Amino acid sequence: METFSVEFTTGCLDLSAIVTAFDHYRQFKVEMVTNEPSPILMNRSLDGVWTIVKRGERKISDLGFQELQAAIEIQLDKFKGVTHMLVLTDFSDAAQNACMYAAALSKQLKTTNMMLYHSYESILLPPTGFTPVGSKAADSSEDSLTKLTKLKDMMQPLVSPKTEIKIQSDERTLVTAVNMLVQQQRAGLVVVGITGKSKLERVLIGSNTLDLANDCLAPLLIVPPVAVFKRIEKIVFACDLRRVSESTPVLAMKGLIDALGATLYILNVDRDGARFNPDTIKEISDLHLLWDGGEPEYHYTSHEDTATGIMEFADKIKADLVITVPKIYGFFESILHRNLTNKLAYHTHLPLLLFREEL
Repeated sequence: METFSVEFTTGCLDLSAIVTAFDHYRQFKVEMVTNEPSPILMNRSLDGVWTIVKRGERKISDLGFQELQAAIEIQLDKFKGVTHMLVLTDFSDAAQNACMYAAALSKQLKTTNMMLYHSYESILLPPTGFTPVGSKAADSSEDSLTKLTKLKDMMQPLVSPKTEIKIQSDERTLVTAVNMLVQQQRAGLVVVGITGKSKLERVLIGSNTLDLANDCLAPLLIVPPVAVFKRIEKIVFACDLRRVSESTPVLAMKGLIDALGATLYILNVDRDGARFNPDTIKEISDLHLLWDGGEPEYHYTSHEDTATGIMEFADKIKADLVITVPKIYGFFESILHRNLTNKLAYHTHLPLLLFREEL
């Protein structure tokens, strides 16, 4: 759910409205005042076709509704792509690599604003995951800002001259701070690194990043410590065909994929021959309705180890990025679990982009 305000003209009147978007920006409630008893209700198809479900009590002409819809479209365009990016760091080598990756990626995304953030909350956390502090004492505010400034200077040559990098440090808990900053900055992407002592441990994300994966309000890009940025041209979206139409955040995903100018490969995860199940056939049909306009390629994997099947496919097509939705697709923890085979650990050079299911 997203709430924002718009201004539009109907007749000789200039009006302001409060718009609440539901169902991945496919349903909209429009109010002139908060808690209006009879609000305007409209639907928008993925192709941008509007339908008025309820006109409300106000006498707005058809032309006025067109102006209202155009004003909403302008706001939706702002939600697409990544003009604002939030990058998290704990000053580890892995976090520094993630920052460098984010800086280089910002050019491809045409990002204009980046915020580099560090939380120095005074708690001790396991050293095998991304943590807002190291395994020793927390950094002071002054030390944190000094390190952030140095890191900003390292990132600056990698971003566009038009991109502004800001820094911020405080002692809020990580997930709370991230979600507040996402809302304040309208961040379209949060970038975080993975740390770990051994090659196998590098696929284990610590508790803070798992919390972010579940609760982050913006798409979360997890950058492995060995990842080196190259232009993103091929993206794998791993989908297990469950409640596809209701749960896939299509607008956000399409906006980012379009901003990257990348080719999309949709990988359907087939479990126990499920693709021949009548319910699954319907889900496949829904999947095509959602994505065919972007001309993706469709593929299947029936590998007994779902995570391995996904990563082997990504390696086969030389993908640059894997996308999934962790609250829908249960293999997220599998991809990142410490007990994965060495072969899967070898593939941790691929960044993972997590989109959150709208609840």
